[in-house]
Amino acid sequence: MSRVSSPKNRLDDDEIARLSQDESSRWKMLALASIPDDPPVYEPVCPDTTLKACRAVRTDCPYPHFEPIIRPWTDVSLGQCSYLNMCYGEPLFTQNPSLVNANQSRSAPTPRPSTSLNSAQKQCRYIHYRLVPPASVEAFAAMQDKERSMVPRLDEETKRRILGIESSNGAEETGCQAAQWLNMDARDMDTAVLGSFDMILADPPWDIHMTLPYGTLSDDDLRSLPIPSLQPTWGLLALWVTGRAMELARELFKTWGYRRIDEIVWVKVGQLGGLVRTGRTGHWLNHTCEHLLIALKLPPEHEFPNRSAPIPWETDKRLDYLKRGVDGDVVIAEGRETSRKPDEFYGILERMAPSGRKLEIFGRKHNIRKGWLTIGNQLGDSRIIDEELKRRIDGRNAAGS
Repeated sequence: MSRVSSPKNRLDDDEIARLSQDESSRWKMLALASIPDDPPVYEPVCPDTTLKACRAVRTDCPYPHFEPIIRPWTDVSLGQCSYLNMCYGEPLFTQNPSLVNANQSRSAPTPRPSTSLNSAQKQCRYIHYRLVPPASVEAFAAMQDKERSMVPRLDEETKRRILGIESSNGAEETGCQAAQWLNMDARDMDTAVLGSFDMILADPPWDIHMTLPYGTLSDDDLRSLPIPSLQPTWGLLALWVTGRAMELARELFKTWGYRRIDEIVWVKVGQLGGLVRTGRTGHWLNHTCEHLLIALKLPPEHEFPNRSAPIPWETDKRLDYLKRGVDGDVVIAEGRETSRKPDEFYGILERMAPSGRKLEIFGRKHNIRKGWLTIGNQLGDSRIIDEELKRRIDGRNAAGS
């Protein structure tokens, strides 16, 4: 193991500066410094899926298995349900671990729209599955602990020096690290009240001309969002898109003064690990993935007239707060409720911009996260910890009353 990845080693400033001269060492240090304190561990399921199939080829297996749920109304000849654990017709649906609100209580979402009046109450006749713990839970936990112990670590002070604490404004980090949320319409966002954000994440309710269980915004509504005024030069914008929205998003980037620099793909898989391609997920083909487009806010035209010029990563110190080359661009994760995205994306964005204020727009209660301000009209209530932000919000409310 190299001294950079030694879990007990602390690098001094001279060593960090020396290693930073080598490009491969620089990327390695950034990757190591970005590893969370308690990294998630991959939790594999037996490759043979069911216990019956597993026992046909081995006597001992340390992994969990899936077992078919056969109810009185199940018709085995129909095969497995396309929606599996996300099927509203399966009684265990409300016990799905992904269906947890901010208070950690479980409740079933609104049933999927249907042309059949009573279809939401019908019992699904297809096969569903439940997860069966491994024969030895202790052995499985020990295996995970061993994997965690193999993850290289840097001490907190070294991580801080490598990652830095500067925002894109060049100001010391002052953002509130508690989870905050504000119940409001995104169209009413005001820079004078909210301030500026180095990172903005948005999952807009695009009008994709399909029946959806939530309201949508027109293209003109989206164009008029005050997103550019909420970010400084070189601020990072992450925008979820699907289908037709991809072209509109690129148009919005140009209108707002941003340049698309990358994208992350979410490949959707179901409970058993297969690709999700059920329902009407596309006009021509059934889509199995969604895209998170990443864009940088360009300087004003008088400062950066050639809008296609290379990004000055090495010469403009305002870009130092961004960390490149830490993560990959593909996430394979199980789908959850309608429009809910995998939590892994927050980690990727936070490692790209480990400092600075962070804002999520069009959020719901499950989007609330430490270090972020979440704005949306489905949050129900508000919680603001930052005293200065609270003062500005109270002032706006008083002026409007």
